[in-house]
Amino acid sequence: MKKTKLLTLCGVLAIGASLLGSTQVYAYENGQNDPHAATNTLEVKKTDSATISAEGTFEPFDPTKLPDPAKPTPKKDHKAWVDVKIPSKVLFSQTDVSEGIISPNYEIQNLSAKGVKVSINDFTDGDNANKLEGRLDPNLNSDGKKIALRSTDKQKVPSFPTEIGTITSQNGKIQFTLAGSVKKGFDFTKETVKANYKLVLKFEVQ
Repeated sequence: MKKTKLLTLCGVLAIGASLLGSTQVYAYENGQNDPHAATNTLEVKKTDSATISAEGTFEPFDPTKLPDPAKPTPKKDHKAWVDVKIPSKVLFSQTDVSEGIISPNYEIQNLSAKGVKVSINDFTDGDNANKLEGRLDPNLNSDGKKIALRSTDKQKVPSFPTEIGTITSQNGKIQFTLAGSVKKGFDFTKETVKANYKLVLKFEVQ
């Protein structure tokens, strides 16, 4: 019986969030006019004293909820709005009978009240990746879009960032798989490689 050697390529998915826009965190700042001045008034007459209620709220910002006009809110494109669920690791492999790289189906889910644009920011080498240098053509496929992660053709070097897609709704999802192949001539009967990579993502609040 012919012994089948397995080429396993494991990619670890890491997050890289780089967002456009202002670096200021809050929608109103010290020195600005009271945004609730129209309703936040009390007329004081015929008395020499008055007491103003002062209420302080100290809590983490929740990006899954719509803005509360009574509380400081991040700018509409601030990274504080990012709240996505991603796989911690993705696996892909190829054997001498698989006709290319295969992988499970993975998904990215948006939990935020704001939409988010998801892009590939980089695809970097990890352990043993050098053993496949110049011999691997992997790509990420999502909703009919094919994005090259590496290329054995030096004239077609992938450039990043490259958009995967935009999730416009809360709890909306993007699904993706990994595909491609090792370069023709790879001898599965003599080589077994388990290589690691990092797929770095970029998020932009919409």
